[in-house]
Amino acid sequence: MKKILLLGIVLGATLYAGIVDEALDASKNGNNTKALELFDKACADDNAVGCYYSAQAYNSGVIIEQDVSRALKTFTKSCDLGYLESCLTVARSYYKAQGIDRDYVKANDLYSKACDGGIAEGCVTSGLILELGKGMSRDLGKAKAQYKKACALGKKKACYFYNDLEHMGVK
Repeated sequence: MKKILLLGIVLGATLYAGIVDEALDASKNGNNTKALELFDKACADDNAVGCYYSAQAYNSGVIIEQDVSRALKTFTKSCDLGYLESCLTVARSYYKAQGIDRDYVKANDLYSKACDGGIAEGCVTSGLILELGKGMSRDLGKAKAQYKKACALGKKKACYFYNDLEHMGVK
């Protein structure tokens, strides 16, 4: 029974990857309408990458009329499905109030999620929100921890921020 379930998961993942690959090929060949149809189908089938590309299309307005609200919903779905680049996009939207009401707490949650997944930009921006107390109480200890993660991921400016807090005696 476990083998059958695992086989189903593998075949399903392959099918979803196939749809995204087919959509990318269509896009490379200039058939953007077909690509968007396939990305939308992949997203409807809970493929995080398909959702990401679909959201990009709705956000840019190049292939189809721009629909920022739909783009944000689709980026959010992609993030919820584990595609961390989408989490960054939604976090930026909350942070900058682009197409959605400004919400620093939600922005920080999404930047932290990206950070936990190994994306340095998420760590640095979360650290800045925490250090400055944007929309929440300042938390220098958590900010320092976020900068340390970003530094370990190779983000040099985060190393400077971390060292500044270290020199200030922040625990």
